[in-house]
Amino acid sequence: MSGSTMMVTVVGWAATTPREVVGDGVPFTSFRLASTPRHFDARARTWVDGRTEWVTVKAFRDVAFNVAASVRKGDPLLVHGRLQTQEWQSEQGPRTDLVLEASALGHDLTRGTGRFARRVHVAGESGGDTARPSEEQPGARGPDPDGTPGQGPVSDSSLGPTVEGGDLEDDPWATPPADEEEDARVPTP
Repeated sequence: MSGSTMMVTVVGWAATTPREVVGDGVPFTSFRLASTPRHFDARARTWVDGRTEWVTVKAFRDVAFNVAASVRKGDPLLVHGRLQTQEWQSEQGPRTDLVLEASALGHDLTRGTGRFARRVHVAGESGGDTARPSEEQPGARGPDPDGTPGQGPVSDSSLGPTVEGGDLEDDPWATPPADEEEDARVPTP
């Protein structure tokens, strides 16, 4: 990549679903983000769309897996990261793209609601750390095969070892099980 590097936050819409996570040693995914500014035209007394800017968002390592499980085409997003230009050759000649290497990314909650599912790192059987969704959190695996948000707890043993020994209870950032969460919402007299 060439060009200047700066940290920016872009608000926009996912124009594509993230590519399948790939990489030799370093997991990687990418998708396109469209950002269209709007302004009020006082003469016409209506909102007018400006020029749409297109950005390729790239995510690496654990973020790549989280993005692939969470982002779908059409989702409103906020992406913060390092903005760079990428130059490449096409059949029409040299081209330049804006590329945003994401350091933080999430759904734009001004456009809807969301539910966070924390990924827990536990020691894997091979001796390394394995990132896996918390079994306490419904929908932690992302969408079900029919495309709807996951509703059931994680039960896929391929995601890594089960958290045992109360590790989640000792974690102040862990989400309580659904029954405790509902009890916490009911005010006590």
